[in-house]
Amino acid sequence: MKRLVQTTISLIVSGGILYALSWHFDVHSTIRAVRQAQVGPLIAGLILMVLAYLLRGARWRIWERSLSYWDSLRLILIGFMGNNVLPARLGEVLRAHCATVKTSRERGRTTALASIAAERVLDGLVLAAFGLIGVALVPVDHRLRWALAAISVVFAGLGLGLVLSLRFHQRIRAIIATANRMFPGHFPEFARERALHLLDGLSPLARPSRMLAALVVTAVIWGIEVGCYYFVGRAVWADMGISVALGFLVVANFASLIPFTVGGIGTIEAAASFFLIGAGIPPYPALAMTLVQHAGQYLFVTIAGAAVYLAGGFHRIPIADPKGGVRRRSTPSGSSVVIEETRSRLDEMETSVGLRGAPRRDVELSIVIPAYNEQTRLPRTMLETIRWCSVRRLDFEVIVADDGSRDATLALGRLFEECDGRVRVLACPHMGKGATVRMGMLNAGGRFVLFMDADGATPLDEIPKLVAALDAGYDLAIGSRVVQREREVEVRTPVHRRLVGRVFAFLVNVLAVPGIADTQCGFKMFRRTVVREIFARQKTPGFAFDVEILWIARRLGLSIAEVPVNWIAQPGSKVNLITDSMRMLWDVGRVRWLHRGFESVAGQSDEERRAGSDVNAYISASLVSRQGAASSELPAP
Repeated sequence: MKRLVQTTISLIVSGGILYALSWHFDVHSTIRAVRQAQVGPLIAGLILMVLAYLLRGARWRIWERSLSYWDSLRLILIGFMGNNVLPARLGEVLRAHCATVKTSRERGRTTALASIAAERVLDGLVLAAFGLIGVALVPVDHRLRWALAAISVVFAGLGLGLVLSLRFHQRIRAIIATANRMFPGHFPEFARERALHLLDGLSPLARPSRMLAALVVTAVIWGIEVGCYYFVGRAVWADMGISVALGFLVVANFASLIPFTVGGIGTIEAAASFFLIGAGIPPYPALAMTLVQHAGQYLFVTIAGAAVYLAGGFHRIPIADPKGGVRRRSTPSGSSVVIEETRSRLDEMETSVGLRGAPRRDVELSIVIPAYNEQTRLPRTMLETIRWCSVRRLDFEVIVADDGSRDATLALGRLFEECDGRVRVLACPHMGKGATVRMGMLNAGGRFVLFMDADGATPLDEIPKLVAALDAGYDLAIGSRVVQREREVEVRTPVHRRLVGRVFAFLVNVLAVPGIADTQCGFKMFRRTVVREIFARQKTPGFAFDVEILWIARRLGLSIAEVPVNWIAQPGSKVNLITDSMRMLWDVGRVRWLHRGFESVAGQSDEERRAGSDVNAYISASLVSRQGAASSELPAP
């Protein structure tokens, strides 16, 4: 009933504004101006508008990595559709509600809403900057000038708040925890959880590279939108200029934020027409181009958003519980099912190979498994790893380095840790695969240290090949999916991924590490004596870290063996061939810059090699506890 009343009031306000406009503009003259619009510029404007929305789908994934591009685009269209049919911009809440279904079950709507709010703040900052430029180029009424200045100040404040919350999010979490301990009962658990979820939604933007990328892409999106507004204006009035289109864009979009109307109907027409007339455009073309622009965008977003909303089954998501309509206490969630199935298989393994306590000090093999949202693939890989090592009676340890997963990955790791003392779990913030592998490697204590992907694409039977290479005198041995001789090993991977991989390898050979055919295979083994020398210097947190550690090894004068291994591509890859490849190439190009003061230390003493490696500072700033105390044992540097 409340939503119905709000919608009714919003429609009444919109109708009143449009009725007032009809008193100041001749309806027939306005319709005539619309009919005389040129088709060519309108099509160009429509193409640019669609392009801007396609780019929005890619932008959200800069900090919302748990979504595929297609899901990101669909949710964005659903959100804009909701803003067009619901009052008070409730489309943002609808989008957050639907996003919970496409992300993990541990993620709440508050986290999704915070992620969307960050997007809106970035939009507002860029639009405010565009508005100040437009006001400087186009003379406008002083009332509109002051209104734009006030909105710019508001978004500047929101932007500052976003930056401060990202910069000090760990301190804010600590303050919340301290306040809860000092004043028990004064802060409801609901409010505390919502505050933490809010920080979770913002924290992916804490990395400066992500924030910069988000701002750049946002500026590109709105730059494309300026072109859209320009071509729509040209279709109605031939003397339309870019500077006027810039102001047109800013005024129309800021007017849509007014919560008293549905989809900005009425407020956009009034504010944008007022601006265009003040900029020197005759009244009827001014109102006509506003109507054409607003109607085109409204119809496209509403129809496209409704189509994906219905076709994707989002309309069947219960409002009370978007994860399935019932409380978790009544019916076990998908995560609980995975955990119970894994627990059952661990019980079976206990009877077959036996599970043991903590390993002895002289661990022969440490296996580091980085994991991000791997609740589906991690149990099989862990069970196979424990069985394989136990059958061969190895003194081993398995370190699961969780990259801030939002599903049951961390809980599964804890389950393995409880059942077998040879398993350790590191709970890390979500910083990227490179940072997570670094944590795991620096915490490993085995004579040989292997890191392998959670998907188990490389069979464990390939481990002896790498061990043999290290026994032969090499400092590190890396698995390679590049087959040099026929029937040497079996590599199954889609043709398009193989092609992209070869192009990437060629660029890596040119830019950073010549002579290595496959730097990206997630199956690499190191002597314990070189692990700290390499990973204490690693700085790249993303997928390109493999290139960096090999570059460091070369600079240290370490010997590298490239060993062909069997490899079968597994479903569920987290690597996006387009966006991640571009990001990886950027990181590869930065390797030499990141280590611009690096001098080859081959032949120096161990003490000299370790000088300047302040590992503890990095660990204390990065390693946080999630769902209990994190295993953070780190040998002294």
